[in-house]
Amino acid sequence: ETIRLGNPESMVGLFANNNRGKRCVSVDLGKEGASALLLDMAKTCDVFVENFRPGVAGRLGVGYESVRAAKPDIIYCSINGFGNDGPYANRPALDPVIQALTGMIAGQASMSLPFPDLIRTLVADKATAYTAAQAITAALFARDRGAGGQRLDLSMLDATMAYYWPDGMSDKTHPDDPTAAPLRACDLYQLVDTIDGKIVYFIATQKQLLGIWRALDKHECLENPDYNDIRMFGADPAKAIAASLMINELIGSFTTVDIVDRMAINEIPCAPVLDRDEAILDAQIVHNETIVEWDHPTLGRLRQPRPATHFSATPSPIRTFIGTTGEHTDEVLAEFGHDADSIARLRGQGVVA
Repeated sequence: ETIRLGNPESMVGLFANNNRGKRCVSVDLGKEGASALLLDMAKTCDVFVENFRPGVAGRLGVGYESVRAAKPDIIYCSINGFGNDGPYANRPALDPVIQALTGMIAGQASMSLPFPDLIRTLVADKATAYTAAQAITAALFARDRGAGGQRLDLSMLDATMAYYWPDGMSDKTHPDDPTAAPLRACDLYQLVDTIDGKIVYFIATQKQLLGIWRALDKHECLENPDYNDIRMFGADPAKAIAASLMINELIGSFTTVDIVDRMAINEIPCAPVLDRDEAILDAQIVHNETIVEWDHPTLGRLRQPRPATHFSATPSPIRTFIGTTGEHTDEVLAEFGHDADSIARLRGQGVVA
């Protein structure tokens, strides 16, 4: 049975987390007069976003030229899976497909987990969303500086490759000199067993390398040139791997709490691997008030993250409602000058729901 993502009964968490604070209007662009209605609404907008396959928005009467005619300085952001043309342009795109094509799935293999795997969160979707938000903000700033409106074209494929590249493809950055970066920084990520759990740690500086030998009571390594120089991690991958294997074996003789405390004292980036229930109750998460709870009139008590950024002059309140499909249609249309008879006529024609 197909899971209907827009139905709160079938996927309340995902729907609630992606629709908090949004008013929802439902317009059927396949109906006569629907595009004119939407274009009329666009006249008061700063930004218009669409994520149909290439060409669909134009065929529905809400392509860039049509929207620009209604609002000349509009910022029009067009998002699709693979780009406006090319061999994959009309294929359906979903997050794991983009993960596969960008090398991200294959890149999850490591010494400790020597097989590829999906990143089990919507990383491509979210990378694209953040890229779109940044691009829209930049375009609004440019418009404020006199550049006028413009069209932004963004594909999930391009956004995710750009997101993944800096570290995930660092060893592919020098095409004429593959020895320039034989290891990616993320190849040195360590997921290690302790007596009673798992930790992650990362060594990025000379100080941290010496610190980890102190944390592990391996003081003889402080004087051993095979283990006391961070440059070996880049110059000699074999030595780096040997050192990592030794460190990981030693970590296995400590409890999680003990080794995390030792790492912290020696300023090594390190944390216990928390399950999802533990993460919500982590001391720093609680201190930051990262997760908030609020009461929804029909869904009951909800727990969600607050907006991540603290704005000193324009704080971001939590808008405690979740728009469902078409819920605010009448309300929004009334704001655009439609009276009850006009709204009833549009509803009768199937233009809105």
